[in-house]
Amino acid sequence: MILEISILCLLLILSAIFSATETAFISLSMVQIEECAAKYGRRGKRVKSLMENTNTLLTTILIGNNLVNISASAIATHITIEKFGSKSIGITTGILTLVILIFAEVTPKQIAIMHNEQISLWMSSFIRFLEIVLFPVIKLIGFMSSLLTRLFQKEQKKSVSMDGIIHMIRLAEHEGVVESYESKMVKNVFRFNDTPIQAIMTHRREVFSLDKKLTLHEAIDSIIEKGFSRIPVYHENPEDIVGIVLLKDIISCLAKDDTEQQLKDIMVKPLFASGNRKVNELFSLFKSEKLNIAVIVDGYGGLLGIVTMEDITEELFGELYDEHEEKGMEKITKIDEETYRILGDTPVQFFNDRFESTIPYSKNARTLAGYLVEYLGNIPVQGQKIKTPFGDFTIESVVHNRINSVLLTYHSR
Repeated sequence: MILEISILCLLLILSAIFSATETAFISLSMVQIEECAAKYGRRGKRVKSLMENTNTLLTTILIGNNLVNISASAIATHITIEKFGSKSIGITTGILTLVILIFAEVTPKQIAIMHNEQISLWMSSFIRFLEIVLFPVIKLIGFMSSLLTRLFQKEQKKSVSMDGIIHMIRLAEHEGVVESYESKMVKNVFRFNDTPIQAIMTHRREVFSLDKKLTLHEAIDSIIEKGFSRIPVYHENPEDIVGIVLLKDIISCLAKDDTEQQLKDIMVKPLFASGNRKVNELFSLFKSEKLNIAVIVDGYGGLLGIVTMEDITEELFGELYDEHEEKGMEKITKIDEETYRILGDTPVQFFNDRFESTIPYSKNARTLAGYLVEYLGNIPVQGQKIKTPFGDFTIESVVHNRINSVLLTYHSR
């Protein structure tokens, strides 16, 4: 009797070990798996190897756990019949079920979640040994399981997605692993390849440009007033950009007291880019062409706006200002607990990251202003209120039929 009780206790301990091992392995993140392989030598590499075939891993653990639980149930039934008779089997089954739930399932799994790396490392050799011993059984069960699984199989999802990575970054920020500014920069880097040029460009109505026929003497006051180091120049029509004047060439002419030079004589050939291109593509173009400003055009060659290297840098690091530049409004400014002032040119992705919303991103809705116009089907007027699934917007300012800023009444969910 003592031997049987001892074996029963040993089986319950093994059941707890199997349960903890299953949870420990399954709860390992991809980062933890790579860290184990890098830090813990052979054991860490074994953990990574086991996790590369989770179907075999789970089958091995479940076979072991079920064999142990069935054996424990059989021994408990035998002890009950010998000691109390067959009428007490129901009571024994209830007690054994409760014991297994508390001491061999729930508690070990809670502990495993807190110490998943250590348990996985400790158990990796034992699980590998079981995989070898139970190989024929594992293959048979795996084959039968795969046949049944195919009946319900859908298109396999990628194990890692962009949204999943962004979610992990957001969680890391919430847990204090990364700072808020670090989180924003990392999110911006991941969004870099998906951001169209038009989302960050200076619109053609806001572009400062000069007639190419102007002399340096005629243009110098405007150039000094604006303070730009690269100025687009046009031919007859401000939307027909034909060149870029660089500040270093202007200074060179001033040093020679050659102020009668026309801008067309010192301008350089502009870099043109399609508005449909992504920010990362323009960044590569800037590096190859050794220019820091591009003229953005549509499919018909019409001017859309301009983008500078500074605009791309700000996409990663936020707004940058030089010594003489007046600080503008932030994209999103908190007014009170539920009210925010948001600029119309705020990218949809930036808004979604800030408010954890899911405003759909489309060709016509790259910015918050674009989304609101698309949502309404017309251009709103100042003071108009718009109720959307993502909050209640009030149009604060409209300039040249473009939404300049809005007020958002936001109720956090």
